Amino acid sequence: MPAPRFDQLHRQPGPFFLALGGTGMFGANFYLFGSGGQWIAVDCGFALQATPGGSNQVSVPSLEALEKYDIKLSALLITHGHEDHIGAIPHLWRQLDCPLYASPFAARLIRNKLDPNLTWPRLQEIKPLEPIGIGAFQAEWIPVTHSIPESHAIVLEVAGKRIYHSGDWKLDNDPVVGELTAQARLQAIGRAGVDVIIGDSTNAPVTGASRSEAAVQNGLQDAIRPCQQRVVVTCFASNLARLHSLAEIAFDAGRYAGLLGRSLLTMHSAGRAQRYLNAQPGFIGPWELGFLPREQQLWICTGSQGEPAAALARLSSGSHPHLSLEAGDTVLFSSRLIPGNEEALARIKAGLKAQNVHVIDDDMAPIHASGHPPQEDLRTLYGWLKARYLLPVHGELYHQKAHMEFGRSLGLSGLVPSNGELIDLSSQPCKVADLPWGLSVPAGRK
Repeated sequence: MPAPRFDQLHRQPGPFFLALGGTGMFGANFYLFGSGGQWIAVDCGFALQATPGGSNQVSVPSLEALEKYDIKLSALLITHGHEDHIGAIPHLWRQLDCPLYASPFAARLIRNKLDPNLTWPRLQEIKPLEPIGIGAFQAEWIPVTHSIPESHAIVLEVAGKRIYHSGDWKLDNDPVVGELTAQARLQAIGRAGVDVIIGDSTNAPVTGASRSEAAVQNGLQDAIRPCQQRVVVTCFASNLARLHSLAEIAFDAGRYAGLLGRSLLTMHSAGRAQRYLNAQPGFIGPWELGFLPREQQLWICTGSQGEPAAALARLSSGSHPHLSLEAGDTVLFSSRLIPGNEEALARIKAGLKAQNVHVIDDDMAPIHASGHPPQEDLRTLYGWLKARYLLPVHGELYHQKAHMEFGRSLGLSGLVPSNGELIDLSSQPCKVADLPWGLSVPAGRK
């Protein structure tokens, strides 16, 4: 594949698509769209990469391609507040030096990451379903359900084309916390005509439809109710619906709930500030909870992916400063295993079982729901949008290929993009050039 020409990057209307993270991999989502020399990016996340020592290191997208080809971003658009979509912002934003557009909840999470003593580019809070003009682009944020509030797809109109960037999403008629997917607006967009979908591939190989968060709440309640001793639930900290459900379950079961882990405390604070968490009595502090009888304790902790410094790993090894597990306690994994974390998670489960702690995971009870669309969700959304072409992203090559194959069964054409490939979207998508891409390890926390 040749190097890009100057006119492709700086003069031709295109539009063009360039992934510099997020394809052929999980994490580091960083997608560029260009037209007539104007470029915007969607999301800027980090990836966790395993090291030989068994820990994870944070890697962020490389900006080598932007520097080498003098690509200046006019804006950075954020779909939602998960780390693989916003986690690289503190490391790269000063180099990107462009305005950032995000929902109020995502903006709060981003501000929590930024050093208040430094000057940062402008962060503008968007309103869903209200288009914003950004140079040659018009962008509209469309509410979709996912595993964090204020998740959005973004519709881009540029150079006479309408592009649907799906972000992370699922279909859920009872998400417990947050808005429903804006079905009427999506159907209206489909009637107006969609040229290309840039789509989430995470669950494309999975048949069936999504499980609702309301069903997960029922599953957790059924699993927790018969437990006789202490209960610990590990889940993704950003899943505020899960936190809301567990607070209500604790109250109904005659238990008190508490949080273990910095990211849970951060998310809980943000959720309360944005009025997404209002369950009563809510959560109590770990010191107070630890003095209650075991049968009245329900702990929610970080570490569902086997992170060695997280609360669950320390509970598994018996080294947590605030809590020690005992025989007869129960740990529930209300989470989905992210590929690459198998060994770390197996070690934690082995450590728990060595303490005679009961372990319950999603294979044993319906206590988790993915935030990404399986095939029936894809079928429904793509029926609404009636697009012509598909570019599957957000997943390893296996997931992208499965997504493309399923898309073709629905009548969509398209191709499977790779990081660094410049793709012309002016007609049928085609690869026209290669740009450098990669990941860099940040020098330190910022």
